[in-house]
Amino acid sequence: MRVSAVIPTKNRPYDLVKAVDSILQQTRLPDELIIVDQSEDNSTKREVEQRWVFVLSQCELKYIHDTTITGLVEAKSKGVAETNADIIIFLEDDVVLQSDYIHEMELGFKRYPHMAGCCGVVKAAPRQSYFYRLIFNLFHRGIFADPRVGIHGHPSMFDGRIIPSTHLSGGLSAYRSEVFQKVRFDTVNGFFMLEDIDFSTRAAHVFGSHAFYINTGAMLEHAMSPVNRAVLGKKYERKLMEYTLFYKKNSDQPMALLNYIWLMIGLILELGYESIRSINLDIFWSGLRGIVNGIRWRIKPLVDRH
Repeated sequence: MRVSAVIPTKNRPYDLVKAVDSILQQTRLPDELIIVDQSEDNSTKREVEQRWVFVLSQCELKYIHDTTITGLVEAKSKGVAETNADIIIFLEDDVVLQSDYIHEMELGFKRYPHMAGCCGVVKAAPRQSYFYRLIFNLFHRGIFADPRVGIHGHPSMFDGRIIPSTHLSGGLSAYRSEVFQKVRFDTVNGFFMLEDIDFSTRAAHVFGSHAFYINTGAMLEHAMSPVNRAVLGKKYERKLMEYTLFYKKNSDQPMALLNYIWLMIGLILELGYESIRSINLDIFWSGLRGIVNGIRWRIKPLVDRH
């Protein structure tokens, strides 16, 4: 299989170089690495190109520096347009891959020919309490059900198995190229935090839910760079807006409205808790503003090619 790795990045030179170094140490190098850089300057490009001199015969580097690209989703779409690989692996710019990550991703597609897409797992995520997972699973039902919680941070519990999931983590995901012949990224409806599950859910509608998995054998560390991270209030505002948009795009699914109302009850309770804990009512009002913004948003049509 021809494998391409795509990394969107913006203003994270230190993190990007660490991510690239971990790719250079892979037991199975990708056939090409595509970096889509939206940074103000191209100083990181020179540093990456210097590292690539030693593997040019094994792995092609395509470094796209374009400040006109507006956001993560457009950057990923640009990366897809630049490759003709069989498997396209997406990575965040602040990850460090375990040395066999790309090998394990490729192996999953070889072992399961029906697999259209999958995501890896974060090896050491912040520990989540049993109570948190219980509350999360209580409110994330139906179209919002997400098995990733409880798997990230605990891959050893699953012994390399693949676990069915239509919700894939964008910066750890991989897809067969034919997925992009029928489904495209939504660059017009304001997605960022939920762009990954929006895409993987739409892909599952085309290829079937049985074709998407979490590959617990493919592990990486996520350093969570502080650069480009929203403050808590803004984070909740965007989160609740995007959940509302996700509901609106999937409102024709069984029980979708009840799933959405139930999730909003849970998230509003979470807003109240965070506001009290932080002694900051702006967090609560920001979350409510996100719901209102989502309700007001008129979904722009996106025609997939299936």
